Amino acid sequence: MGGRESKFRGELERLRTELDCDFCALALLDNNEYPLRWKLASGSQNDRFLTMADKPGRGLSGTVMKVGRAMSLQVADLIRTRELHEYPILISEKLRSAYAVPLMHDGKVNGILLVGDRKKRIYRPEDRASASLGGERISMLC
Repeated sequence: MGGRESKFRGELERLRTELDCDFCALALLDNNEYPLRWKLASGSQNDRFLTMADKPGRGLSGTVMKVGRAMSLQVADLIRTRELHEYPILISEKLRSAYAVPLMHDGKVNGILLVGDRKKRIYRPEDRASASLGGERISMLC
């Protein structure tokens, strides 16, 4: 990532403070190819996210990346539908709620911004708008 890393970190910290959330993370495609890998996080409880990669068509790669739209995630719903195992970052960071925003560059999705909370949270429209703006700021750095 090089010199951009500090700018990415700054944006993640800014967004975490702005949204008053527990966790913000950035995942990018390696050389615009799969797998999607988590690169940086703010508010993480451990560094396990750095070893995680989403397989094509699974988890956030299969939803946010494929559709190109933001989405809310509730762990209770994922448990009920038996899909939680497809979202290891939620398990590792003990997140109960999350909001994922696709990062667009040249008309293609090349990453994901994930904001999350360790308690159940419904992301209000203004929270979702802030997360989307954060995603746009990060996309400009890519």
